[in-house]
Amino acid sequence: MVNGEITRALGKIACPCGLVGVKYGEKHDVTTVAWFTQESSNPPQVMVALHPDRYVLELLDAAGEFVLTVLADDQENIAAFCGSRSGRNVDKVKELGIATEPAAVTATPRIKDALANLECKVADRFTSGDHVIVTGRVVAAAVNEGKKPLVYYEHKITRWPG
Repeated sequence: MVNGEITRALGKIACPCGLVGVKYGEKHDVTTVAWFTQESSNPPQVMVALHPDRYVLELLDAAGEFVLTVLADDQENIAAFCGSRSGRNVDKVKELGIATEPAAVTATPRIKDALANLECKVADRFTSGDHVIVTGRVVAAAVNEGKKPLVYYEHKITRWPG
């Protein structure tokens, strides 16, 4: 068990808040993530930590690709909703009316009006602690300038202070 001081200190790590989305066949799921980052420049790659029980991980394993969406600070409701419900039980995109657009390379659509979308092909997958680490080679991307990131800080979703 992790002690309270360790938990409090880990909460001081500011993380971007985003979504991992996967479309496989007729199923499209998105789940909220805060533990992700770039992990390579050449080739351009990102990594994301997902709990092994997440439905999106099942779809990701089948599809071999995903879209990592960096949410903008006005998309807090999307982060809260998609992080608290399972895609096994609800179509989150439909339920929230999340606007999507076709991706350039992947079958998984991009989330409109997000800060950024990174289309990825799975490069690797391994278990670390209580999460599964998925690395993805970025094959296409889109950015919306003029937006600020939504962040995960002190164990809650919040707007960027700047």
